[in-house]
Amino acid sequence: MEIPEKHSSGIFFKPLIYDCPDMKKMPGLILLLIAVSQSFAQQTVPHTDSIPTMSEVIIRGYESQRRLLETPASVSVVTTRDLQRFSNTTLLPSLNIIPGVRMEERSPGSYRLSIRGSLLRSPFGVRNVKVYWNDIPFTDAGGNSYFNLIDQAGVQQLEILKGPGGSLYGANTGGVIIMHTNKPELQGDNRQSSGRIQLTGGSYGLLGENAQWKFKNPTLSSTLTQSHLQSDGYRDNTRMRRDILQWNGSALLGEKNKLNWIASYADMFYQTPGGLTLQQMQENPEQSRPATPVLPGARDQKAAIYNKTILAGISNQHDFNERWSNVTSVMMSYTYFKNPFITNYETRAESNTGLRSKMVYEGGKGIHHFKVSGGAEWLYNYSVINNYGNRQGNRDTVQYKDRISAAQVYPFVQGEWGIAKRIYIQAGVSTNFSNYRYRRLTDADNSRKTKTLNAQVLPRFAALFRLSNTLSLYTSASKGFSPPTLAEIRPSEGSIHSNLQPEYGWNREVGLKGNFIRGRLQFDVTAYRFQLQDAIVRRVTDMGAEYFVNAGGTRQWGMEAYLEYMLVRNATAAIRSIKVWGSGTFNDFSFWDYKTANDDFSGKALTGVARQIICSGVDLLTSPGLYLNASLNLTSRLPLNDANSMYAPGYELLQGKLGWKKEFNAWSLELFAGTDNALNQLYSLGNDINAVGNRYYNPAPLRNYYGGITIGF
Repeated sequence: MEIPEKHSSGIFFKPLIYDCPDMKKMPGLILLLIAVSQSFAQQTVPHTDSIPTMSEVIIRGYESQRRLLETPASVSVVTTRDLQRFSNTTLLPSLNIIPGVRMEERSPGSYRLSIRGSLLRSPFGVRNVKVYWNDIPFTDAGGNSYFNLIDQAGVQQLEILKGPGGSLYGANTGGVIIMHTNKPELQGDNRQSSGRIQLTGGSYGLLGENAQWKFKNPTLSSTLTQSHLQSDGYRDNTRMRRDILQWNGSALLGEKNKLNWIASYADMFYQTPGGLTLQQMQENPEQSRPATPVLPGARDQKAAIYNKTILAGISNQHDFNERWSNVTSVMMSYTYFKNPFITNYETRAESNTGLRSKMVYEGGKGIHHFKVSGGAEWLYNYSVINNYGNRQGNRDTVQYKDRISAAQVYPFVQGEWGIAKRIYIQAGVSTNFSNYRYRRLTDADNSRKTKTLNAQVLPRFAALFRLSNTLSLYTSASKGFSPPTLAEIRPSEGSIHSNLQPEYGWNREVGLKGNFIRGRLQFDVTAYRFQLQDAIVRRVTDMGAEYFVNAGGTRQWGMEAYLEYMLVRNATAAIRSIKVWGSGTFNDFSFWDYKTANDDFSGKALTGVARQIICSGVDLLTSPGLYLNASLNLTSRLPLNDANSMYAPGYELLQGKLGWKKEFNAWSLELFAGTDNALNQLYSLGNDINAVGNRYYNPAPLRNYYGGITIGF
């Protein structure tokens, strides 16, 4: 229900279960899992095996190339095993168990992603977060990342760097995501190839298919991935279809050069059903946004997104000698985008170019090792944007024709020192140069106008102290900067808001990482305080058109925790492994100095951000090949508007996957089946914040099922 309530400020972790009473079930669930699993553990003999642990993962972000326990940053890693824990058709559930990360889906294919509450300005997509493919920029100069064009079959691992990463990665206040491609390593002298085919089907017309072929020899590795995904959707006007072809690989060019590349083509279509009021959702959650006396409905206007994108990027590492090296990356992409909406019909043709180059020097010996990295990143976007009237899904009269370009340049430098095996220090700084140029061809005066944003210095300092071989304490302070995106300066309704200013702020955090019982027990706890100024906030006109304003600032206190315990780890026993895990996100986010013409929202809770999210789960693997993955997500209620007069209720999301995998001489077979929303909760996974007419809700599917088969050869 919509619950009017005043926000109560205070210590961020004080009211842990005040708005979701069933969260008190969580400790009991974890204890039950531990008790059941421990009974298996008592029957096994400790044995060293190949089952990996998180402590073995090497972190590449911030140029660390260190294990997680030695990295002075708040980093979460999503591995291949994490991605396979759920339905294999979307990254969403794998990311939503990461503390501080929230991925939302308003309808199949319509995603948005935030880190530490950074979705305030994101009606869709990814903003405030920088995304890379290895060393290749994926976020364009306009600040947009088409994250829904990523197929998880082409991703081997994701690193999520939480908090501002401007010292090395340019414009962001939420954090950085680095995607690593799925490719065989260049090692050994043998020549080998392998393939995999997977079919998935499920409720609401879900059909997924992907095929992958890998090849490697001593100097070349190559991975070709093809995928198709389609769904009829849970609601009216929510059909989707996505086809992706991706080729990535690496090659040794002599003794000093290693070339990496990625090329992909994505063709995606999804319908947009629009938001519902609470009463409409309760009466019929499957309906699309109905017509009103003033506006037609989503179905009438055939509201949808059409996106065709081609992307190519290469990155070359050149080793001059044992101490000096250079990595240079180049990317180019082109997107053709159509969006018939309720109030208009928009088309965009976007051309993007990017270049990133860094020099790295490594010096010192033994315990006094140090590394210095310096370079620059340049991004350029040119967009042809046209608006028309929408007559039942067809273009009508011309409203606006615009030509807009954006350019960003970020020089950066960072040093890292290792001192006496116990202390690691990172210090870096960058600055930024950003500008927009725009011209409206439909105006009488169509002269080109330029908007240059003031440059800011973005420092970061981080230190890690090894308290013991299994316990580390780290702290950091960093400044973030995020200019308005093209979609904010020129939103879909056509107005140009050249007065928008960048948002910026300081983040300070401290954390504790541990790894005990020979890697069986691992945890990571972080507390932070982020103060954002000139926050960019989404507003909506009476006709439903969105626009953006700078709204004072936010104060964001938070705590994030992750724990996993490998109760059983024995490669020769009937039960090979049992792992229980849990994560918690606790937020005390509020506006400060946020005033509009007639309202003062200072002290109100940050719109669209849940006060707490707690997840737990168990992963079980047996020697015969049977496996079970189960997880429970408890999300508290969250404010739907800046005034905090309406709240979306909390929900409990139970998911499970059961499968069997068997390897034969030259091929393998896997069968799996699973369920999502097993408790049949009526909830909205992606609310339209500050929506006109109280149309906040985008209902998620009720209880649904999927199953599939994977053949490897």
